[in-house]
Amino acid sequence: MSDPYGQHSPDHNPYGQPPAPPSPYAAGAGGGYGAPGSFPGGSDPMPPRTDGISIASLVTSFLCCLAPVGVVLGFVGLARTKGGQRKGRGFAIAGIVVGLLMSIVSAVAVVAIVMFADSMVTPGNAEVGQCVDVDEDGDAVFLRKKDCTEEHDAEIVGVEEVTDANLEDIERGTVAYCSTAIDADDLAKLTEHLEDINAVIEDPDDVSVGDHLVCYVEPDEGLTEPLL
Repeated sequence: MSDPYGQHSPDHNPYGQPPAPPSPYAAGAGGGYGAPGSFPGGSDPMPPRTDGISIASLVTSFLCCLAPVGVVLGFVGLARTKGGQRKGRGFAIAGIVVGLLMSIVSAVAVVAIVMFADSMVTPGNAEVGQCVDVDEDGDAVFLRKKDCTEEHDAEIVGVEEVTDANLEDIERGTVAYCSTAIDADDLAKLTEHLEDINAVIEDPDDVSVGDHLVCYVEPDEGLTEPLL
């Protein structure tokens, strides 16, 4: 149908050529494809990921032997999460705090263990003249070092290594053998405490060459000064 007013619709081409298709990058109503490099729908950039170093800091800080490592990793995590470039800053801070506390506790525990071990007197390291406290647990006897000027339970007066020559005598009676193990001059000083002499050895039920017999005086009333 002809246009009586001589006007044409916007899409009419008087030369018979079809209109060119719109460019896929052209901006217009409805959004189109947007600028190059963007995705349809205008999705937001991906959020920052949680920092693995910070997580590792918190995990290792709970392990007594690795707590110092947790502290170091915590400071690394702080640097990696600075400015929000990664998540997990709270893990790094917690790793530092927990790691420091665990390191202190571990150090105190190690010192306590070393001091306790150093205070123990065994048949292998016992020496004549050492003053000790005596703890008994069933058939087991534990000797702990004590200052001779302080109140203590006993004093070591004789130490003898088991050899082929004395093995049978010691097996017959450890306390009885103490009269031989104690130096004659020292034995003379102990005339008032002969009934207070006790003995301990690694395994009284299986005495072997190389074991050590320890003889000590343990009065019921205890001691407050050295005997020898």
